[in-house]
Amino acid sequence: MRTFIAVPIAPQVRSRINRYLTRHITDLKRVKWVRPEDFHLTLKFLGEVPVGDICDTIVAVRKACAQIEPFDLVFNGLGGFPDAARPHTLWVGVTEGIEESAELAEAIDSELFRIGFPREGRRFTPHLTIGRVKKGAVPEAGGIDSFILPEKETPFFGMSAVDSVAIFSSELTRGGPKYEVLEEVPLKTGG
Repeated sequence: MRTFIAVPIAPQVRSRINRYLTRHITDLKRVKWVRPEDFHLTLKFLGEVPVGDICDTIVAVRKACAQIEPFDLVFNGLGGFPDAARPHTLWVGVTEGIEESAELAEAIDSELFRIGFPREGRRFTPHLTIGRVKKGAVPEAGGIDSFILPEKETPFFGMSAVDSVAIFSSELTRGGPKYEVLEEVPLKTGG
């Protein structure tokens, strides 16, 4: 089962991002845009996990989450990986909750490593993917601005409380991935 661990995003933040993109997207052909209902902040992608290992995965994520206090994420600005000039992935940035989300991702990575998953090879950078540039589609000289109309002010999308993470399954279909929450795991409760 194709599986990943992520933070669900508050409906009002998803809505603000969707409204912004509806007004500002200039390229519907060269970018595969993420549906607003699928917005999430990925903490760890596991890939194909045998169905028999899902219970152990849930237990490991519970142990990790029990160590971390709830926190808030603030979503602000747009960018691209590997950079805004020649992006392959378009994202909304996180300006608050960076350290807390990195701590959460590290705790999950450590617990999953204990049960046999490989460690994450790169530094965790919290972001919310909103689109992927299609293979072979090169942005024009304007980089990210060739896909989304720029504004003078950095767009602010709001705050999302993080008090749980979700373990998702992902089924790849012709219409795009279909996500299903396998388990929602609360963060540390009661101080």
